[in-house]
Amino acid sequence: MDPQGSEFNVALYQGYVNLAGAEYDEADFRDSDAFAMRAMTSGEGQTVDPEAISRRRLPEDTVAQLTSAYDQLVSALGNGADQKAPADAAKAQVMFDCWMQEQEEDIQPEDIAACRAGFYAAMAAVKIALAPKMAAAAPTPAPMPAPKPMPLTGPYTVFFDFDSAELTAAAPAVVQMVISDFEKVKPNEILLSGHADRAGPSGYNMILSNERLDAVAAALKAAGVPSLILTKTIHGKYDPHEATPDGQRSDANRRVEVVFKR
Repeated sequence: MDPQGSEFNVALYQGYVNLAGAEYDEADFRDSDAFAMRAMTSGEGQTVDPEAISRRRLPEDTVAQLTSAYDQLVSALGNGADQKAPADAAKAQVMFDCWMQEQEEDIQPEDIAACRAGFYAAMAAVKIALAPKMAAAAPTPAPMPAPKPMPLTGPYTVFFDFDSAELTAAAPAVVQMVISDFEKVKPNEILLSGHADRAGPSGYNMILSNERLDAVAAALKAAGVPSLILTKTIHGKYDPHEATPDGQRSDANRRVEVVFKR
């Protein structure tokens, strides 16, 4: 859907879409559907509150920390964080709901830690945005410039055989290049777009494109790339790299493109 509403609503929408996709990939269809519904509600411009503590069956020793985090988030939103720092406030809410969901399952400590760390990092940015502006008593020295991040590499392309979503013999080399560069440049997001050539029915090509996306995503996750930073889009035969007549096969169009984003 094309999300509507404020910048905060749009950011919430995208964050919940990513969570829904990550849970779907893990076959957690209940939570995937729940996050998808929250995405749609936010994308319609409606209010979506952080998930209440009482909605989850949390381990007793985690309730106090999550309650404190919830109170911080609700207080910040009540003080206008959705307007003063919409992207960071949305990230904090999405990561809080992610933390709640993973903590209830209590079976993936790395995912729990990632969601918790994402929440606190976003909240730190929100608190800075909400802090009152202090009058400068005296000029302060200019801060040292932050080191420039390593330039993003890519894009990368994984090609497929006709009517196939199986990785070819050449694909592992491309996947390994993606993994190696990912560890060097540390992108915040990886965009995966699945494509088919213009041979065959449109609906079938959309399914085939999605299966190719799943094959590449599975290879990346198996190598240690977190599923939460993977964003997938399906194009079928409607975004060809090589312009061909409808119905014509093309090696260049059967592909998954991988793009790093900050």
